[in-house]
Amino acid sequence: MGRDRANIRVDLWADGDWRGLSMGAQHLYQQILTHPTLNYAGVADWRPGRLAALTKDRTAADVQRDACELTEAHFIHADDTTEEVLVRSFARHDGVIRHPRLHVTMANDFAGIASTDIKEFFAFEIQKLNQEQPELALWNHPKVQTILKAKARDMKEVTQRVRQEEAMTFGSATAKPMAKDPNSVSMRTATATATSSKEDIPSSEISDEIPRPDVDELLDLLDSCLLANGTRKPSRNKKNREAARLLLDRDGYKVEQVAWMIRWATADEFWRANILSMSKLREKFDQLKAKAGVATKTPSAGFHGEIDVEAVLGRDVWTPGTPPEGLDVAGEIAWKKEQRNIHNAERLAEAKQKLGIS
Repeated sequence: MGRDRANIRVDLWADGDWRGLSMGAQHLYQQILTHPTLNYAGVADWRPGRLAALTKDRTAADVQRDACELTEAHFIHADDTTEEVLVRSFARHDGVIRHPRLHVTMANDFAGIASTDIKEFFAFEIQKLNQEQPELALWNHPKVQTILKAKARDMKEVTQRVRQEEAMTFGSATAKPMAKDPNSVSMRTATATATSSKEDIPSSEISDEIPRPDVDELLDLLDSCLLANGTRKPSRNKKNREAARLLLDRDGYKVEQVAWMIRWATADEFWRANILSMSKLREKFDQLKAKAGVATKTPSAGFHGEIDVEAVLGRDVWTPGTPPEGLDVAGEIAWKKEQRNIHNAERLAEAKQKLGIS
């Protein structure tokens, strides 16, 4: 259930952490707080391109950069996969837990959260409030007790641990400006980050002095695709060079396959706003393959010879539309997913027919 008004505390401007944010980060935070999709669990839709479109001269890359800053300051956590963003302190400051009826809606909205990370982060905040204010009546409600028993993690600790691991891997000089870098946004889980960061930069495997024309070719291609989208080129740093090299040397992909994925990702409506560096491309490569539908080999041109549906039929601008009435958040997510799967299957069948593939 969405809200029809927003509760923004005026004492926000007395908070040192808030005043330490850039104007863009403050704008994005207030934009999320007042967004019509924000529910009573403090979770809203996370679609950087759409958020950027609400403000003149803003781009998805701008939104990603500001989201990174907010994440580093522990204000929000966004999940690119489920397209959800959590306002961490929402339950504490919005007054939901003191409202005689809204705590039930909050519990229902909690049940509808798709992201495991966000669900655990929100549960931690509620459990913390329960310890601080045990006298409140809502803790006796069965649905709220479900949150109190749920698995929980402190978002601040997770972010700090990720920060420390990246600093250890890349050096403090590289890790220090991460809050300003949209390509290093800490919107991934701690486990995924720790795994990818330790694995992605094995400095002893290859000397930086050895020329790699194949790596340069991929980096140049990504630069050109991002510039064509109106996005600035990523830094040609060790992290991005190593990501390109590891895609070839460790992951076993061919230059043509990585190039195909670069073109696909930078043309996709969602991923073009999220794949802003080679390191991010490698981190999300398996998800990109699944989204692009490259698991099954067919005779036409594609990643491994699979069908590139958009190359055959053109860019897909279809949206699921309005869900049926009466669905909760989880039901709406499931309905939209089902509709998109049906639509994608229909487009694949159409592309096959156009190519003469049975």
